[in-house]
Amino acid sequence: MKKFLLILVILIVLLGIYSRFINTSGFKVVEETIAIENLPDAFNDFKIVQFSDLLIGSTKTVADLEDIVREINNLNPDIIVFTGDLISKNYNISEDEVNQLKEYLNSLECSLYKYAIIGDNDEANIDLYKEIINDSDFLLLDDASTYIFYGDVKPIKLTGLSDINELNNALTMSDNLETVYNILLTHEPDNITTIADADVDLVIAGHSLLGQIRIPFLGGIIKKDGARTYIDNYYTINNTTMYVSSGLGTDNNINFRLLNKPEICLYRLIKK
Repeated sequence: MKKFLLILVILIVLLGIYSRFINTSGFKVVEETIAIENLPDAFNDFKIVQFSDLLIGSTKTVADLEDIVREINNLNPDIIVFTGDLISKNYNISEDEVNQLKEYLNSLECSLYKYAIIGDNDEANIDLYKEIINDSDFLLLDDASTYIFYGDVKPIKLTGLSDINELNNALTMSDNLETVYNILLTHEPDNITTIADADVDLVIAGHSLLGQIRIPFLGGIIKKDGARTYIDNYYTINNTTMYVSSGLGTDNNINFRLLNKPEICLYRLIKK
């Protein structure tokens, strides 16, 4: 009997460790508050929700979007940004799954707009990716910028970067309005070394999965092109701040995470 109880306790402990530290199911919400000098009152408490690296066909399925969409909508964001890698490049997605994916993404709600950029996995089937994004009421920012207006105040500039060599073109706007804050979306965080020399206040990135497997005192151990130097959550270079999401799926044919729960991110802009 004692042996049975000991085995039962061990199994419960192992199950707890797996569900808390290794399991890729579920996700957490990470909230960051960004204080900005001279932020107009209209933008005070402006909420940006980021989700990234779904990598459908890895450890996330289309059905997993139901909980993700519900949580994002509960956060009542002003804008939603998807920072790339919707479908794993090795996954042969069915037509039914594509239609379901569009339905879920269409059901995401925000007070203003939904934006997306292109990730490296998206490039493998770029026409399908663009079709899904366009049919889901997202604005694809492919080396392009747009303004976010709230009332008659200076706008926020939002840029989506696909190719670091097109940075200047992506940032260029024909009317060149004066802005209160400049945000850039990029899939690969290592782009920060170039972006930090531009007129960008905040970079929001994905791709790194924070190293996917994280070891205490060592950090993330899986590094890949585009995320070999900057793989953690937060960096400041020159006057540019960067947040990197751990994303939701998995990559590199490793179907688990360690000490690295999937996440969606809420960035709240407040007046400093």
